[in-house]
Amino acid sequence: MRIAVTASRALGGAVVRSRAKRRVREAFRIATTYRRSEAGIDLVVTARAEAFTEPFLKLRDDAAAVLIEASR
Repeated sequence: MRIAVTASRALGGAVVRSRAKRRVREAFRIATTYRRSEAGIDLVVTARAEAFTEPFLKLRDDAAAVLIEASR
């Protein structure tokens, strides 16, 4: 499985975009340890403002839900 995380400039400056992308990447990394994923799945995720402000556990749960849906 490969995951690419992007963030629009509308999200904020470079520091804000980078932090949001790091949080999303880490949420998916942790979610993949809980759920075995298909090897042939490629995901492109766009970080939104909520990625910067949401509690991390909610991000992780959302990432896990995306992985479950993608594996169907």
